[in-house]
Amino acid sequence: MKENIINYLPVGENEIRWGITVSSIGYQFVEAKSDYPVKGHPIGYTFNPRLGRVINEYAIIYITKGSGVFNSVDTGIVQLKEGDIFFISPGQWHSYQPNPLTGWDEYWVTFHGPNCDLILEEILNIANPVFNIGMNEKIVHLFCEMQEYANNQNAGFQRVLSGIIMHILGLIHSINKNQTFKDKDIQLIQKACILMRENICNKLKPEDISEKLNLSYSSFRKLFKQYAGIAPHQYMLQMKLEKIKDLLGSTDMQIQDIALELGFESADYFSYFFKSKTGINPLSYRKEIEQQREKACNISA
Repeated sequence: MKENIINYLPVGENEIRWGITVSSIGYQFVEAKSDYPVKGHPIGYTFNPRLGRVINEYAIIYITKGSGVFNSVDTGIVQLKEGDIFFISPGQWHSYQPNPLTGWDEYWVTFHGPNCDLILEEILNIANPVFNIGMNEKIVHLFCEMQEYANNQNAGFQRVLSGIIMHILGLIHSINKNQTFKDKDIQLIQKACILMRENICNKLKPEDISEKLNLSYSSFRKLFKQYAGIAPHQYMLQMKLEKIKDLLGSTDMQIQDIALELGFESADYFSYFFKSKTGINPLSYRKEIEQQREKACNISA
């Protein structure tokens, strides 16, 4: 039998400093033709769907069964269906409720803190706060994981909850962003990334990759940047930098040999490139890794 879960959480000063604080987390199943909201919510959170409400924090509500409506001062009435997840913003008048003929199942979380506006700036458009992410088991699992931590309230549980919120926001953003691309375009970008990785030690240029994909370079660059957030040239440099760090930290290869391996014109340019990206030269980086390794060995001895 399904069971409603309603948790309103204590918040201390130390938790507020963390940047994101969860104030409530729960799950509700609302049968057809039943009252909504269900009982158990404190004043300030319960509301009359006809009159709506305003809260001073963010909320995420995920509908996993049934249908209903969402209404806000910024959106007007929006129809909701299974697989929809929607956001409520601080100070925003809003109302929502299930369709009396279907009811619904909902997971929700409310949260606030100084980092929320910055994080949600890239994800949330208050004029269009509803995302259809479909039935996503991973997000349901994360909601259930939050409920478990909220029930136990072990030391530091708010820190864990804030991390899970970040994970959920990242997944929503990723799912929504991928929906804007055609499958064939995603496959092209994935193929480009594989080519970059497989040819990291070769002098393969982004223009060469676009040619292999039968795309003009301008079309390839635009598509890649929309998908990955950076230009293909910058992406290749990041991959090359990670490979350099790996070789410096895990091998005894000489600097000039690493430079030659990765297609740099000279050891001097290789060192200049590495320092411009990391702030230290390759030898200093290798020395730091060796010191950390020795320290770890001494502690475990």
